[in-house]
Amino acid sequence: MIDPAQSLSYNITIQCALDGFCFVVHHRQENTIIDIEIYQTAESHDGSAILEALEKTFFKKGLFGKPFHSLVFLIANRYNTLVPGELFDKASCESYLRFNHILPHHYAVFHEPVPVLHAENVFALSQRLADNIHSVWPEAVIKHQSTLFLQSVTNAYIHVNSRDFDMAVVQQGRLLFFNNFPFNTKDDFIYYLMFTLEQQQLSGQDIPVYFTGLITNQSEILRLCERYIKRIRFIRPNGSVNVDMSLNGTPFQYYYIPYKTLSCES
Repeated sequence: MIDPAQSLSYNITIQCALDGFCFVVHHRQENTIIDIEIYQTAESHDGSAILEALEKTFFKKGLFGKPFHSLVFLIANRYNTLVPGELFDKASCESYLRFNHILPHHYAVFHEPVPVLHAENVFALSQRLADNIHSVWPEAVIKHQSTLFLQSVTNAYIHVNSRDFDMAVVQQGRLLFFNNFPFNTKDDFIYYLMFTLEQQQLSGQDIPVYFTGLITNQSEILRLCERYIKRIRFIRPNGSVNVDMSLNGTPFQYYYIPYKTLSCES
């Protein structure tokens, strides 16, 4: 249970998209996740509706205006690209992104290392969203969710968002493939998945495919994937961070990325 008087003992991680968030509270001394809240709504172009919902969440939990040990915002969007570390030039960040994306107006560009890949992850988000995050939570650190996703990939990994998914393929410690795909139907999803495996000369009958994100055993997408992929797996906790037993009703894959953030810090 959250105790606002102990806020300095809390690491808070928020996985933030334009249509929802995952809010996770980790008690540092107990090394335990003590609270999880998942919120989904209609997509907003600048994140204002999400920030309003987040502020209400902080108020409800008695945490608004409180200091924390750490506060991390993980941005979940499609505007990111990887640059090999030896080729990275900070002054060229926007050029890297514009090579792969048409950036909306008034987007701010950030970058952060992905040490396991010896690469830099360059990403962008709404300047208004970035400004609003720092105006309400000045201490907040902004990261991109794909950075955490890529630090745990072996074989084929898929992280499912509400309207798109990240997919990465790693073999023998080498990143062979990473991309983000939008989808409207389960048929879109399976098309991109199987096309990627085929291009990487992999078979859904031979390698395990790991799923995280907004997907469950009952998902129509997963039912369709089972026709073509023999070894479907869900990510499991690695034990480096505990989860309060009262939260066991929330599927682990829903908050895997925030968990990964906390396990990297613990």
